[in-house]
Amino acid sequence: MTRTIRVFIVLAILAGIGFAADRYAAHVAAGQIAAAVQTDAKLAREPHVTIKGFPFLTQVANGKYKHIDVTATDVFQQGEPQGSVLKLDFAGVRIPISKALHGDVKTVPVREVTGTVAVPFADLLAAADIRGLTIISATPGGNQIKVSEVVAAGPTSVTALVTAGVTVRGGSLVLSALDVTQANGKPVPAAVRQEVLAQAVLSVKLPGLPTGVQMTGVSVTAVGLLVTLHANALVLAH
Repeated sequence: MTRTIRVFIVLAILAGIGFAADRYAAHVAAGQIAAAVQTDAKLAREPHVTIKGFPFLTQVANGKYKHIDVTATDVFQQGEPQGSVLKLDFAGVRIPISKALHGDVKTVPVREVTGTVAVPFADLLAAADIRGLTIISATPGGNQIKVSEVVAAGPTSVTALVTAGVTVRGGSLVLSALDVTQANGKPVPAAVRQEVLAQAVLSVKLPGLPTGVQMTGVSVTAVGLLVTLHANALVLAH
């Protein structure tokens, strides 16, 4: 075996060791971040975490991670993956190398968080838990949907067809009545219109978000709502 071949073999072994160490460090840090997000957001299951960038060891050595993707599918379902999907991009994460490799991560400072959560109508209605409320149709890209709602009209109840606007208020998704087109297939009585327009169709708190992550907007899709998220100078508590 020539000296050149031996050098190549040694370099290949060192490269393999370096790659293995790189991946191990990525696995450990990802686990710590997943645990911190799960605790802070009060999720029943650990989210899936992907740390972007290679080589990873240079990020570990500096204790600074450029981008970390976090995905959770149990926002509403208490541990059971269903339709709602939370996707967050953590930019500028700081975790000292000693804490990452020893599993001693108590807090995770993050420069900026952006993301979305897709909420199917089924999850929204289940969370609202309002009897007699059905989402009939939605136009993707807008902020209005049509619903069927059972409302009180004097001593009786009627089924009203309502155009509702979708908005974000604080930490809640709110559907507000904009117009009532008919009730029981007939023109809308004044009492029904007044009753419907005077109150929100529904208001649902959005769970599963890390502390400090705010809803910044919402739009309608063909199957649900897409909520945009943002936060600056966030600190996750583990």
